[in-house]
Amino acid sequence: MVKKIISDLPWNEKIKVLRTARGWTQAEAAEICSTNQKMYWNWEKGKNYPRIHSQRIISRAYNVHISEIFSQRSKEL
Repeated sequence: MVKKIISDLPWNEKIKVLRTARGWTQAEAAEICSTNQKMYWNWEKGKNYPRIHSQRIISRAYNVHISEIFSQRSKEL
């Protein structure tokens, strides 16, 4: 269900929806994703784009294929 909801969102909004669906705070998500809360906040705001290593960790944390979160569509470019 969540995958269908996030399919048309920009990547940064996808990770926010996935985080809130799990009931995690940004601090909890940051710890699970091996980063700090400020970096995670910057990701959710779209201020920073996660490197490929972080993308893999994020996709594993949310059990969503990396391409479902970070694939670039023409409307996002």
